[in-house]
Amino acid sequence: MKWQTILEIFLFLICLFLPSYQIRFKILNLPTTLLELMIISFFFLWLIKKIKGKEKIDFLKELKEFRILILAWLFFSLLAVFFSPDKLKGLGHWRAYFFEPILVLFIFSDLAKENKKINNLVLNALFLCAFFASSWAIFQKFFGGGMLSLEVWRYPLKPIWRATGPFPQANFLGLLLGPIIILVFGKIFSFKNIKNNIVLFFYYLIVLFFSIIAVFLALSEGAILGIIVGLIFLILLSLKGKQRIFFLSIFLLFIFSFILFNSSFSNYLFQKIFFKDLSGQIRLNIWRATINLIKERPIFGAGLRGYQKMISKYQKPFTLPTGEIISEEIHPYPHNLFLAIWSELGIFGLIVFLLIILKFFKLGFKKAKSNGNIVYSLMASMLVILIHGLVDTPYFKNDLSTLFWLIVGLMINS
Repeated sequence: MKWQTILEIFLFLICLFLPSYQIRFKILNLPTTLLELMIISFFFLWLIKKIKGKEKIDFLKELKEFRILILAWLFFSLLAVFFSPDKLKGLGHWRAYFFEPILVLFIFSDLAKENKKINNLVLNALFLCAFFASSWAIFQKFFGGGMLSLEVWRYPLKPIWRATGPFPQANFLGLLLGPIIILVFGKIFSFKNIKNNIVLFFYYLIVLFFSIIAVFLALSEGAILGIIVGLIFLILLSLKGKQRIFFLSIFLLFIFSFILFNSSFSNYLFQKIFFKDLSGQIRLNIWRATINLIKERPIFGAGLRGYQKMISKYQKPFTLPTGEIISEEIHPYPHNLFLAIWSELGIFGLIVFLLIILKFFKLGFKKAKSNGNIVYSLMASMLVILIHGLVDTPYFKNDLSTLFWLIVGLMINS
């Protein structure tokens, strides 16, 4: 078997088993996960291929416009380790959320030189991952599992069942599935001859159907909002002229009709938009505390893994007007991607992240001229991450950071 084939199999397995970071163990007393072990093995196999083939090892060559920004991202995230109150665990986070995902990006882009269809391999692996995760969530609905939550969609406090799939938290499921759902839509929109690919087409429809059901079973509001915005973005860019106007008119008519003739939905929407519900109030409480932390440490933040260590100094328990304490929980991150990056990496880390996003969309619009629907779906998928990132943190997890850089890699290699 050729080295290229072996490496492509490893890449497929990494994408397929993104949730495997939850399988944890120690090697030589160093904590690691199955996903990390796969990524490190992937790297050493790639290194052996390069050495045996006497190929030049150039990590940055295939990353084109992103070279400087990726180096800056690695630099400022590593610098954040030195400002961390727990440097050893901070270094572990840097390895898992910054170094290893970008290592996957490096090798993915290098493999694309020899196989121009490698994007399809990555996409199909992600779709299969979504299928298994969503099937797990649907199984929980009928056979048990999932979690009870007090923070979503209802008040007074009543336990609400939510699907979690292979994860301990329902939001983790929505964070993973949201961007992948839009990529499936893009694949479906790109079909030119359904009759010749009828089995594959229906497989994509099943993945899409299962994944959307799973997100609703998880009651992941951030994911649902992100998917809606991402899908509108995708369709508006994919459709032309009168089709675009027609779709936009129908969509707006549907939304306004729903708001006008469904009072419970109108009230729900009002509660969500103005953060009047319990979940929104708790988030506002967390954000206020995070902003106070950032005010004291605007340049370098709290350092990697510093937020969770320091936020208790700033965050007050959330109470009702009656004085009843509802939540004293200290979260690992502030339920906002941009505040999380600023508080952990400092202002320079946030600036680099925003420049990466800007470069991503600039490259997307450039490449869309020759490879429309798939490129549009990548942009829409990134938009899902950013929209969901307004109310959650879709990066600081092994699977999500790897997924983020895989999407960047898919754009580079399109």
